[in-house]
Amino acid sequence: MLFSLGDGCSTSPGVVGVQDYGQVTGRVLDAMTNRPIAAALVSVGSLYTASADARGAFTLTKVPAGDQTVTARAPGYSPATADITIEKDKGASIGYIRLVPLIHPAGLPTLAPPPTPTPKTSPSMEPTEAPAPGVAPTPGGEPNPAAAPPSSAAPSPVVPSPSPSSSTSS
Repeated sequence: MLFSLGDGCSTSPGVVGVQDYGQVTGRVLDAMTNRPIAAALVSVGSLYTASADARGAFTLTKVPAGDQTVTARAPGYSPATADITIEKDKGASIGYIRLVPLIHPAGLPTLAPPPTPTPKTSPSMEPTEAPAPGVAPTPGGEPNPAAAPPSSAAPSPVVPSPSPSSSTSS
């Protein structure tokens, strides 16, 4: 007897009933130096694989939704795993997967993972002192009266003053 997995309509052979996918991103680092491991093999099971780039970054696309285990491997390192929940049509960041070299000095601890980068406001975007009431600050920190919100008081009308040279007869 011959059996076949799937119904013939599945997009991936050998995958039964998986219709919801997401993606996983992260980086693979050396646990002793925190340096990226280029070309590390990253996988979820055996069907979903990617290679890390020169910065150790990877993206696994079309990973089945649900609880998954991501595994990273590289020559000269012990494999490492991390668990993650993948949501339908969403990306999930696993952060860092840190591989320990197979040969390392005994008793030498691994480094703590590097901090996750966060966007910072540039110093030129912060005003040096508070603007006057009713005056909006500009990106350079200088007050900009033109950008001020309209005040609740009615503006005083501007009446042009007659100038002596403007009287001409027609």
